[in-house]
Amino acid sequence: MSIITLRAYQQRVIDQLASYLDNDSIHIVAPPGSGKTILGMTIIEQIQRKTVILVPSVLLKKQWIEAIQRNYPHWDISENLFQTAQITVTTYQDLYSKKNELQYFFYEQEIGFLVLDESHHLKKSWSELLLHLKEKANGVQTLALTATPPFDANQKEWQKYIKLTGPIDEEISVSELINEEVLAPYQDYVYLAPVTQEMQHEFTDFLDEQNEIIAILCSNQEVTDFLLTQEFIQYPLNQTKFIYENFDCYLSCLFYLNEQQYQFSEDHWQVLGMKRNKSTIPQQTRKSLIDLYHYLFQIVPELEVFNYLFRKGWLYEDTLHLFPDFEKKNQSTVPLMKEAIEHIVVKEEGYMGKELRGVLLFDRIKSEVLTGKEAYLEYGVAPAFLSLKDLIQASTSLAAICGDFLIVHHDLFDTYFSDYADSRRERMLEDYVYLALADKNRSDLLALTTKLLNSGEIHLLIGTVSLLGEGWNCPAVNTIIMGNAAGSYVQTQQIRGRGLRRFGETKLTNIWHICLVYPNIPLTDQPLVSSIMKRLAFIEGLSLVAEVPVVTTGTERFELPDLLDSQVISGYTQNSIYQAKERDKYLMIWKKALKQGTRLAMPLFIRPITKEAEIHSQSVPFNLKNVEQMTFSQALFHGNLKVYFKERKRRKNWQKSCKVRQKLVQTLYQLLLNEAVLSENAQLKVQWDERFFSCEITTSYHQKKRFNELVSELLGEITAPRYLLKIKHDYFSLPSRYGRNKKDAEIFLEAVKKQGLAAEIYYTKNLSGRRRLIEARLNTMQSTDSLAIIERKIWQ
Repeated sequence: MSIITLRAYQQRVIDQLASYLDNDSIHIVAPPGSGKTILGMTIIEQIQRKTVILVPSVLLKKQWIEAIQRNYPHWDISENLFQTAQITVTTYQDLYSKKNELQYFFYEQEIGFLVLDESHHLKKSWSELLLHLKEKANGVQTLALTATPPFDANQKEWQKYIKLTGPIDEEISVSELINEEVLAPYQDYVYLAPVTQEMQHEFTDFLDEQNEIIAILCSNQEVTDFLLTQEFIQYPLNQTKFIYENFDCYLSCLFYLNEQQYQFSEDHWQVLGMKRNKSTIPQQTRKSLIDLYHYLFQIVPELEVFNYLFRKGWLYEDTLHLFPDFEKKNQSTVPLMKEAIEHIVVKEEGYMGKELRGVLLFDRIKSEVLTGKEAYLEYGVAPAFLSLKDLIQASTSLAAICGDFLIVHHDLFDTYFSDYADSRRERMLEDYVYLALADKNRSDLLALTTKLLNSGEIHLLIGTVSLLGEGWNCPAVNTIIMGNAAGSYVQTQQIRGRGLRRFGETKLTNIWHICLVYPNIPLTDQPLVSSIMKRLAFIEGLSLVAEVPVVTTGTERFELPDLLDSQVISGYTQNSIYQAKERDKYLMIWKKALKQGTRLAMPLFIRPITKEAEIHSQSVPFNLKNVEQMTFSQALFHGNLKVYFKERKRRKNWQKSCKVRQKLVQTLYQLLLNEAVLSENAQLKVQWDERFFSCEITTSYHQKKRFNELVSELLGEITAPRYLLKIKHDYFSLPSRYGRNKKDAEIFLEAVKKQGLAAEIYYTKNLSGRRRLIEARLNTMQSTDSLAIIERKIWQ
């Protein structure tokens, strides 16, 4: 029997195991250091099936085998896919390399349980092979374990990932683990660095050229002439089948011709289900322009406008790339990034002294600078080492490591590394020694270096993400500087995870994200800020926006200013640097914030966004506050009566819409209770104010997630549902669970009517329903506001 004693959150997963397996899959998300391997072994023991454990590296395979032998020594283990045992442990790469010989592997070997460790790696080829193997077998159950689901993957990749792993059943939050003193608190900082004037001019030129191209795309006589010859434009009533099947394309053509001042025939208004004298055609949008030109490129790629787009770099490899991102010249950013890193290192060194346990991570090595190449415009492990070794204090111990070499001070070499003298190579490094790494010594030298960083013999370690990212464990790390170009949420979280291990009572890890910004450009137009904010939006952290500190996801906790001039950029960064020394203060704030709650809530927040306002969708605050309202007397005094009455009408309409949303959410909640999709003790909470509507249920993670998905379908943007729900002049999508057939749709309709709402449903796959769908989508487009729906995770 196992000698494992489970922690509370691990036991919670085991207690709910049966409910997770209703779709033959278990999908667990838990931070680094939370004991995913222990949890995995316990689940394997519960399942009692012949098992294959797949991992992404040889190091993790070794860790699994050692953990099994330590806790379940009676289990029969194999590492050989051709000689499987009760438990077989191998890598994804090993399985993939033998794919031609293992076409029916799960079936032939009678595999009943598949453990997918670090499942975020499962994209493209690996996932396709595993899906194929599962399809050839019967009833293979899966367990997916990860700290970092690929939340920011594209829709296609995410769907493939979920098809293999199943939806997430449980997420063990960082807040919970810090509260239980399993992980250490942390603070993320964004270091804003203004670009040079040269880069500023490059970006301005890029925007000017983009505007010129857009102007040509929005008004091109060749395109206009071609569209006017199309049958669905000339005779829309004879082309309704095409129009309804290609509605986005049709709308984009109408928007385009409307911009050219063309008057539409009565037939078009009839197709749209709108009256000419009471309706207007919405303006062209970025999306509609993209829809239009993708349609044109598909049917008439010989148009001269596509030669123009080719010359401008918006068409290459026979594919349109409309609205390309601004590509900065890498070399011009190197000095700026280096300066930012040096500033952070000097400050953290000054704050922490010999208590510093810092890690600086890069994507590249650039080892050629160690043999004399000019390092000023090179960016990576070696250039950073050369610049920092002359900048840090003599008492700060510096080292650098990657897959090719280890550089340590000669004092450390004499004391700890003399056994590796045969790996020493001559480099002009003054007081430092260069050791070449190879297969025979790499793991030993990494382990020794990690031990010295952990003990404080090394204070700052420069390394690569590939070596010190996923799987590397050094609990003492208290400062992480992300010098890499983190391209995804997964990589960002894996790197951050290196600093979350607990190490004493007073550890708090500062995590630095460096972002180049363009002065005097709105935050939403910054080419580099949005990618960083998108990743950080999924990460829990301290928010001091409200009066009481809260641990929540979202990006408003960084309090980035909307407009970034040079003075604002400097002030924001200086404040971040100042706050970074206040580790004791942030430890106390973490404790205070954690005392505010006992669980991870997952409310949905819905708010109207004025379409003219460019607001980052992830910046929705989570707290509900009353907004100060101008009184009639104040409006009269200031001459703002028009604004006053307009705002009053807006508030009144918002209140009405919130009351309808509340009843719809209550309808959904009651139906799910009746169907036992939600447990009996699941409680619904709905509230709203002048700015936000929010709803949440208190129940298991899996049920919260399912409920939120259905609410988002019901209250979110209308795309192409099977059934529409109409209440007065407003349309809603019937959630997919109740849109499968007419019987289910009518059940939902009757439940809505019981809430006192006069409602109708329309099937959108026939002609009359299509017209209703068009009306619903046009209503959305013509509205002055759109809705943002954000799911938050809040410790409360």
